[in-house]
Amino acid sequence: MPRPFSLPSLLEQVSRLRGRPLYVHELPFAPGPDLPCGMWIATEQADHVYHATGVSALHRQNIVLHELGHLVCDHHPGEPDGIVALLPGLDPDMVRSVLLRTRYSSRQEREAEMIAALILEKAGWPSPRAASPAGPLDEVFGFPEGG
Repeated sequence: MPRPFSLPSLLEQVSRLRGRPLYVHELPFAPGPDLPCGMWIATEQADHVYHATGVSALHRQNIVLHELGHLVCDHHPGEPDGIVALLPGLDPDMVRSVLLRTRYSSRQEREAEMIAALILEKAGWPSPRAASPAGPLDEVFGFPEGG
């Protein structure tokens, strides 16, 4: 666990351990009740983690950590319907697995959420109630202002 904890440092470590790039992107659509707020896509060359747009830095971090939980657990669902509609620029033949974060009804979703919680517990940060002496939450969690 990187000390002090930062999401970019953790992502770099995971990428290094997996021996492949790990990219974080915003989803190209606004959050909605039946749309995912996070997604992990594994291609032959890299891992891609997507998070919802317009959410707080804390929520963004939790989404990314949840998707890392899927990655760490090596969850592999069948390719969901509609992935091309959600991300039209994505070549479906390149995608090895796709996991969408919408609800926590499945065992895999609960496991991924537990991994996210365990990462935060091990890091000792962030507590939702923790004051931020370092500055705006986006800076503390490693996201550029407004990014």
